[in-house]
Amino acid sequence: MDLMRPTTSKVRLAIISMLSEKFIADSKILDIFAGIGSVSEEFIKFMPKKIVLIEKNIKNIKLLNTKFKNKSHKVIKGDVYSLIPKLDEKFNIIFADPPYDHQEFPKLAELILDSNIFEENGILIYEHHKNYELPEKFKNLKKVRNKKYGDSRISIYKRQVIYD
Repeated sequence: MDLMRPTTSKVRLAIISMLSEKFIADSKILDIFAGIGSVSEEFIKFMPKKIVLIEKNIKNIKLLNTKFKNKSHKVIKGDVYSLIPKLDEKFNIIFADPPYDHQEFPKLAELILDSNIFEENGILIYEHHKNYELPEKFKNLKKVRNKKYGDSRISIYKRQVIYD
């Protein structure tokens, strides 16, 4: 079931408070499973370099296009799994809020890492159901925060640089 569940204001504010304003302002942000863009609306207050939002629902796309008209922001319609490998830029912050029944963190994290869209020391913020347990480490991603808010849980991973 692919019901839309906008991120609550409590969770949005918690995400912002976990990051520094300067980090957000200096970042290029990718918002996948963007929905109506409520988290990116919080990010935009700190004037990041760029926000790219990926969403497949046409009604949401129309709304996102009105909210994110700035030339430095981009709304892309389509499936996250087919679009991520086609992106030709790197992001410091990747925010993922898939439907709660979509318990495919390893598949999504692997796609992000394999697609070379993640800056060194970038962060992945993953919103999921409180009962969906994510690993402490996944490849070169290390969980640095894990906080529950009602039925939601925010897991933040930092990309670790691995030197050969």
